[in-house]
Amino acid sequence: MRNIKFKKPSKLTYLIRIIWYTITLLGPIHLLKLYAYYVINYIYGYKHAQIGKNTNVHPTVIIREPHNVVIGYNCYFNHNTILHGGKKNAKLTIGNYVQTGPNVAIYAYNHEFSNKHIPIIDQGYYESDVNIEDDVWIGANSVVLSGVCIGKGAVIGAGSVVTKDIPPYSICAGTPAKVIKNR
Repeated sequence: MRNIKFKKPSKLTYLIRIIWYTITLLGPIHLLKLYAYYVINYIYGYKHAQIGKNTNVHPTVIIREPHNVVIGYNCYFNHNTILHGGKKNAKLTIGNYVQTGPNVAIYAYNHEFSNKHIPIIDQGYYESDVNIEDDVWIGANSVVLSGVCIGKGAVIGAGSVVTKDIPPYSICAGTPAKVIKNR
């Protein structure tokens, strides 16, 4: 193993870079793109999804296809969570008192890939409803795929990939997520 040395740039170097990006308009252009991303992925989604009272959606949450997203009351969605309704009709329905850890992704659609003679990017999507019942906790860095129902009171361990239905009041973990015990 080689020892790699890194010389941290000075504060003056950082200041010069900031001034350069401002003068050349690269900084303001990037800020404008970042603002547009925020408006599209958070503000628009938050305003068009059905969200119940006392639900806390962190400002870094992405809500895509919000017309297909229904969220109950008293929920909490931690930072960098992705809530993605179906591209056309599939609903992402989330009950009451549901909470996620950071970096959770929930998708009501997936890429089609059945025809090996057509590039995957050109095959479109398939979609299926996702239903997360009341009082569910989904741990950090977990992924919930389309067509899944997570039963009432279930706990999904951190880093899990939920590919099949989860029974009520069960504790699941792994890739793919499997029941490890019951509450």
